[in-house]
Amino acid sequence: MKLFINARFLTQSISGVQRYAIECSRQIKELYPESVFITPKNIVNVEVAKELGAVVVGSNTGHLWEQIDLPLYLFKKKSPKLLSLANTAPLMYSNNFIAIHDLAFYHHPEWNSKGFSTWYNILIPRLAIHARHLFTVSQTICNELVTYYKIPRNKISVTYNGISDDLKADSDNFELIKEKIILSVGTFNKRKNQQNLVKAFLKSDIQKEYTLVLVGDKNKIFSDSGIGDDELGDNIKIYQRLTDEELKTLYERAEVVVSLSGYEGFGIPMLEGLFFGSKILCSDIPVYRELFEQYAVFCNPLQIDNVAQQLSNVVTERRRFDKESINLLLEKYNYRKAAEVILSKMK
Repeated sequence: MKLFINARFLTQSISGVQRYAIECSRQIKELYPESVFITPKNIVNVEVAKELGAVVVGSNTGHLWEQIDLPLYLFKKKSPKLLSLANTAPLMYSNNFIAIHDLAFYHHPEWNSKGFSTWYNILIPRLAIHARHLFTVSQTICNELVTYYKIPRNKISVTYNGISDDLKADSDNFELIKEKIILSVGTFNKRKNQQNLVKAFLKSDIQKEYTLVLVGDKNKIFSDSGIGDDELGDNIKIYQRLTDEELKTLYERAEVVVSLSGYEGFGIPMLEGLFFGSKILCSDIPVYRELFEQYAVFCNPLQIDNVAQQLSNVVTERRRFDKESINLLLEKYNYRKAAEVILSKMK
C-alpha cells in the first residue's frame, strides 16, 4: 500500500506547523519508504523536497491546488488514503487523515485577515468532522476539538512536537555556561505578544544587564505598538530568517527563552529552550500548563508589570530541571513517536 502525503507545506515558510510537517515526514519516509509526497510547483523548501522525493503535480498553487489539483490527482489513483500534516486538506475528498494544530482562527479571528479567518472557520470544522482520523499536538487542542466540533475522542490522536534533528545534531550543550540573553523565537504578530515583551523588558530591572533577542519575520508589530526601531536600543536585537545552525547557537547562549503567546497548540521554542538548558518564561495559558507546568515560570502576557517582574524573577532563581528530567520529557515529545502513531492509525 502506498501512503500519499499532502506536501503543500514545502511551499510555505517554516513556522511551527511546517516544522511538525517536515519532521514527521522525515520520520514517515524512513519508517515507510513507500510514502509519496505530493506538492505544488512553487517549492521553497527545496532541500527538504529532494530529501522526501516530492512529486510535483498540477498547475495551480496554494488553496486552489489543494482543493482542485490534489484531489483530481488522487481520484485517478482510486482515492487512496491522504495524510495532511499542516491543518488543511481537500474538502471534497473522503479519505482524509489530517493534523490540526490549533483553533486560533476560531478563538481569535481578529489575529488574521478577515478572508483567512472566514475561510478557516468554513474549512476546518468540515474537514475535522468528515476526516477518517485526526491528529493534533497536545491534549489541550484534542479537548477543544471534542468541545467545539463534537469530534469523538477516539477519532483523535495526540502526536506531540519534538526537537528537530538539525537542532539535535552534535549537541551536548545542556551544561554550557549561559550568557545574559533573553531569547524569543516566533513570527512577529499579535498572537505572540512580542510588543508586550519589548515593553516589559524596557521596564524591567534587568534591561541594562541583559540583551533581549527576538527571532522571527519582522512586520508592523513595533510601529503598531508605538515602539519604533530607534527606541529599541543596543540591548534589543532582531534577527530574521536564521539558519538552523544560527538559531542553535542562540539557544546555546540564551539564559532564558520566553514566549508570551496568547494562544498556542504546542509551543516548540519552549521545548527547544529546555533541550538547550535554558530557563523558560511563558504565558499562563492552558497548553503551556499542560506541557511545561513543572519546568516554567509563568506570567500574564497582557500585564506589562507582571511580565517585567517575572523577567527579573526568572533570571535570579535556580533552574527548575536537570538533564535527566528533560531526557524523559523528550521521550514523550518527539517526532519519531508522532510518526509511529500516525502510521498505526493509517494502516
